[in-house]
Amino acid sequence: MTHTKPQSVVAPVVIVGAGLLGSLLAWRLARQQPERAADITVLEKSAPDQLQSAANTAAAMVAPYAERNVCDADMFELGKQSLSLWPALLAQLGQDSGESIAFGQDGSLVVAHQADQSELRQFEQEMASFDLLGDKTATAVSRQQIQQLEPGINPEFQHGFFLPQEMHLDNRSLLPLLHQQAQQLGVQFRFNTDVSDAELQAFSDDTLVFDCRGVGSKTALAGDAQTLRGVRGEVCWIETPEVNITRPVRLLHPRYHLYLVPKGQTEQGAFRYILGATEIESEDKSPVSVRSQLEMLSALYCLSPALAEARIIETDVNLRPAFPDHKPKVVRTAAKLYRLNGLFRHGYLLAPAFLQQFEQQLTREYQLSLGLKGLLNAEADVAVEEMA
Repeated sequence: MTHTKPQSVVAPVVIVGAGLLGSLLAWRLARQQPERAADITVLEKSAPDQLQSAANTAAAMVAPYAERNVCDADMFELGKQSLSLWPALLAQLGQDSGESIAFGQDGSLVVAHQADQSELRQFEQEMASFDLLGDKTATAVSRQQIQQLEPGINPEFQHGFFLPQEMHLDNRSLLPLLHQQAQQLGVQFRFNTDVSDAELQAFSDDTLVFDCRGVGSKTALAGDAQTLRGVRGEVCWIETPEVNITRPVRLLHPRYHLYLVPKGQTEQGAFRYILGATEIESEDKSPVSVRSQLEMLSALYCLSPALAEARIIETDVNLRPAFPDHKPKVVRTAAKLYRLNGLFRHGYLLAPAFLQQFEQQLTREYQLSLGLKGLLNAEADVAVEEMA
């Protein structure tokens, strides 16, 4: 990577996309450089009350241990860093706003139907191969222990694993609050505003531009290792007054690995959950298919037959932005145009640590801070790839 002489802070700054990366970036830039906040503009194609980002659709788990078998060692380390960063970030956001974002720090459960015990054995072997079996990482639990942790799930599960360090958060409250706090600091948000790649290139002549559009950046990131694609994911929201599950539960299955994540209570006392998620190599954003709905609801019934009386309140579909190696990247397509993308299925798992590493580039080249370095020390530096 080329080390350049730091420049004075560039004004204005344009952030394109008000999903997780764009929203965190806007809030952190404004919080750390309040005198420059009025020079920051966020452009978002959707309406503020109808956010279309993958971050709004996601279950918002921070689960590096459960995801270890589908990400490499570098991504696993980033995920562990995010486990430390999220509580600090949410505490600062709460101090600034006077509002709290619900987040669970009670770990997660992994279970499998009796007929699919081979999946659980494979999970155990994978955890052992990564040296992750232990009381603080992934520990085997019996039927009795599963019932002690989650009395609401099916008592027929004989074995499982408890991952005590994992967390989840309320993303549908987080995103609007990030927008609100950035705006209070002086950041301008322009919703219902779509911009072309040509316009972004023109902006970057005299503006520092951060493109955080996810799959919206696909045409700009089409070439070799930077080729971006969308991966379809479907979720289902349910609510019930009868079943209280307090932590994410993953159901292992030969064809799909599904999860149920608690999402708080309604004013009437019903418990809400998000059930997901399919992973389909398609960029189709049409409604949830019958096949996917049947698979998800079958998994739901397996987790707890009492959930058969739950009410389906919403289904949603979105596209996860992914590079061929399934790793996030910062791709520089012009002198002052950075495209932050490729979080794939790991948005909430990776975003804070990914931005913390990118902060080193911002400080080195533009003397900009995100205030993340002090929250968690890290020696790694995210690679910024140049693209003609």
